[in-house]
Amino acid sequence: MIRNLIPFCALTAFAFSCTSYNPIPLSTESLGEAQAYIDASDWEEAWDSIRDIDSDDLDRATLVDYCLMAGDAAWETERFAQALRYYEQFLALRGPAADSRLAEQRAFQVSVEMLNGEHPTMMLFTNRWRGRSALQNLAAFAPESPYAPEALATVANFSYERGRYDEASVDYQLLLARYRNSEWGDLATFRLGMCGYHSALDANTNRPLIEVSRLQLSEYLRLYPEGQYRVDAEAAAADLRELEADYYLGLANYYERIEVPEASARYLELAGGFEGTAAAAEANSRLQATPASADSSQP
Repeated sequence: MIRNLIPFCALTAFAFSCTSYNPIPLSTESLGEAQAYIDASDWEEAWDSIRDIDSDDLDRATLVDYCLMAGDAAWETERFAQALRYYEQFLALRGPAADSRLAEQRAFQVSVEMLNGEHPTMMLFTNRWRGRSALQNLAAFAPESPYAPEALATVANFSYERGRYDEASVDYQLLLARYRNSEWGDLATFRLGMCGYHSALDANTNRPLIEVSRLQLSEYLRLYPEGQYRVDAEAAAADLRELEADYYLGLANYYERIEVPEASARYLELAGGFEGTAAAAEANSRLQATPASADSSQP
């Protein structure tokens, strides 16, 4: 029994040593063949050579070079989805700034094209959501890039223009949190309020949403008194004031129907505070006709 156990233990130890073997990572020399093809502008051969290399075997510095070379080879051979993937990896690894701008520009271009329905998978299926996530990744991996604000703005505009106001609201908030002073600050501040405006039109009993959206548009008018969207913001804010006044007038009508005059008077007062609205005019007219002894405290 013992004699059988010894070979078994030796075999087990050998197997463990094989599975735990950690070879020395490959360095830049492993990319020599691919680099030679690149220098000769033989991009197809460069692509094949790069694809023969297992990136898991590379040290970190060489992996950075590998991702950039793979991205360039994929780009030059019009494998744009693969180019995007390798450029993203390069940016995530924080490759040299001297090489980063071209990678950022190409990643941005392909991402926008995907968002617009180009580069379909299997010539059939669009990669819009891949483009959306790639633009978000670009801003995350290269936050100092001149393309980062536009990447987030593109994502936000994509959602907004398709009526996905909840998604767009999150995207515009992120854009403002990071790049409020960019060229997109005016648009993002305005559309953040408009996201709430459009949502409130379909939820006219959601008073907090109505109020927050109105205040956001007021904030836009305060920050950008000569803003590009000032006229539209004023009109939308006026609509929301009318909507909020209507909300209180509706409550006043409800309490009047169930014969709770004190509550009805209270909500008429709140509606009447929105001067210049039709609801306020009606509320104030009804308050003047209410007996002076009515208690206006809210139940």
